[in-house]
Amino acid sequence: MAEPVSTTTGTSTAPGDPLIGRVINDRFKVLSIIARGGMGKVYRAEQAPLGRIVALKVLQPNYNGESDPEFHKRFFLEASIVSKLTHPNTVTLYDYGQSSDNVYFMAMEYLEGRTLHRLLRDDAPLEVGRALHILVQACRALREAHGHGVIHRDLKPANLYLVRHDDDPDFVKVLDFGLLKRTDETAEEALTQTGLFMGSPKYMAPEQIRGERVSPATDVYSLGVILFELLTGKVPFERSSSVNLLMAHVSDPVPTLVETNPLVQVPAAVEEIVYRCLAKRPEERYASMDELIAAIKHAGASVGRPLGSMSGEFINSLGGRVPTSGESPVAPLTSTLPPPLPRAPTPRESLTAAAPNITAPPPAPEARRSPLLLGVGLFVLAVGLGVAIRLVAAPSPSAPAAVAPTVQVSLDSDPAGAEVLEGGVSLGRTPLRSAWTGARGNPDTAHTLVFRHAGFEDHQVTLSGAQLTHVARLRPRVTEVPPMPVAPVDPAPVVEPAAPVPAAPRVRRPPRTTPRANTPQTPTGYRDNVY
Repeated sequence: MAEPVSTTTGTSTAPGDPLIGRVINDRFKVLSIIARGGMGKVYRAEQAPLGRIVALKVLQPNYNGESDPEFHKRFFLEASIVSKLTHPNTVTLYDYGQSSDNVYFMAMEYLEGRTLHRLLRDDAPLEVGRALHILVQACRALREAHGHGVIHRDLKPANLYLVRHDDDPDFVKVLDFGLLKRTDETAEEALTQTGLFMGSPKYMAPEQIRGERVSPATDVYSLGVILFELLTGKVPFERSSSVNLLMAHVSDPVPTLVETNPLVQVPAAVEEIVYRCLAKRPEERYASMDELIAAIKHAGASVGRPLGSMSGEFINSLGGRVPTSGESPVAPLTSTLPPPLPRAPTPRESLTAAAPNITAPPPAPEARRSPLLLGVGLFVLAVGLGVAIRLVAAPSPSAPAAVAPTVQVSLDSDPAGAEVLEGGVSLGRTPLRSAWTGARGNPDTAHTLVFRHAGFEDHQVTLSGAQLTHVARLRPRVTEVPPMPVAPVDPAPVVEPAAPVPAAPRVRRPPRTTPRANTPQTPTGYRDNVY
């Protein structure tokens, strides 16, 4: 539960916090408290020597870890996993560690905004377009986490933070991966050693409640509960006790949106997303975040806009319009890009708009032509073409100044964070939103852009026009191992076969007639034994 915070100074109203004013690990000076919970606190701190404001998540110094021996393990597991996640919709982790006096901390991106839980308290139910825009961003962050083999397991509105990003007031940051779980763990490892379930009862999937193996479909179920609440202002199951609430998720049918809130009007495509996400059996839900994102984009057509941008530059046009009775539904749109931005007028068009009777007079009878036009024509003949062009190009004091040409830039990449270069000069990293004016803002100028990301092949594209919109699909770089050099082998010399040598004739030795000296005689009738 959040600690009371002063609206003027941002410091905690609770006195006596021993960490206020302390410097953790010679880097993080604790300034004030942001929030507190049963196992830790979140502080506003300043990182030296950068002078950067961070959110410092600290385990309670007096927390009794013996009653939950897995907590320290989960604390560092969260830190090590979140440090590998780089998606813009995931909170950024800067540093983590343990001080000399056993203060466990994580320094994270400091966010200014409000949780989705607070938004629901203030504005629920939300318009359909706004609800889909929020949900698809959470899906993108979880898609990256699932790619690392990590299931969040504790998705709820309190863990989805909304900040203003450019012109998007509902830019999502997914928080609190403290209950995350690797997909290769067993079902028994999903429980603490004290036997407590991990997760929030209002948003838990049936297989998670039963202690079975979790999967990406587990997070899909939680997102379905959140979408249900965004559209109706209520969760699908409310019971008097936590046990009854958990059993409702396991066995009770999901109520319809109209039963929950008769005032809501939701397109059929959006209802299909809700009910499929809330299927009791994991195999009946969307199998991955990619499938869920595709369904959300398709359903976005029912509110008049496709959902395909992370920046939200078109969010103000997502009015959540629902077809009225008798009105045919909006045809599905195939494009997944934001709607085109209005093109800035060229200098010629600006001059035409400023003085239509001078630069582009409509055809008219000779007697009805403007005297001013005839005077300008005579002046051109008198002083020459060059002077006339100079007069036309220079606006009169009473005419409005020509609008400088502007090119709207919307560049994304998959994965995000790619550096965009033009002519070897870095323009920033994706997602990149900008407006180019002056010489670069000429819609007729071709821009050759290179998307560069570590571990991926360079992606080059040439764009032109008043709106430069592109999504670079980066391919992983494949490192080819050069073959090992093979030493040349000299051919074996050809050996001519030797001529056959004739066998020597056998010479019969004559019989011995006299015995050898000192050699015993062999008895008659026996042969010599030779060994």
